[in-house]
Amino acid sequence: MERRRLLGLVAVGLSSGCLSGLPTATGPRNPPEAPAGEPRQTPEIPPVRIATFDFESTDDGRLRVFGDVVNDAGSERTVTVRVRVTVDGDESIRDTDVTVPSGETASFGVVFPLEYDTFASGGELDVTIL
Repeated sequence: MERRRLLGLVAVGLSSGCLSGLPTATGPRNPPEAPAGEPRQTPEIPPVRIATFDFESTDDGRLRVFGDVVNDAGSERTVTVRVRVTVDGDESIRDTDVTVPSGETASFGVVFPLEYDTFASGGELDVTIL
């Protein structure tokens, strides 16, 4: 019985240092100041931008890239969408013009003269607005 009492007291004594107080917050309460001469700025989202894009196989097995362009500007915009595909170091580029009414989304699509399976097994895709 004495042995149990002794082990209980040792356990309480060892754990009392861990439970001496509630955990407190660490680190600064406010975010750090911006570096001198380099004010902190959030990046601007362009009013006309690529909303989504994806790729698929056409009925005859070629690569088709498609997507949507969104226009948050106050007027209709016409932009050029550039789609760049790279497979085994060979690069193919297709440009297409897209007219997007203000506050709306318009779709685009381009077909490349290369096999979908060839692209899907290691190709790279880049879609940008010029």
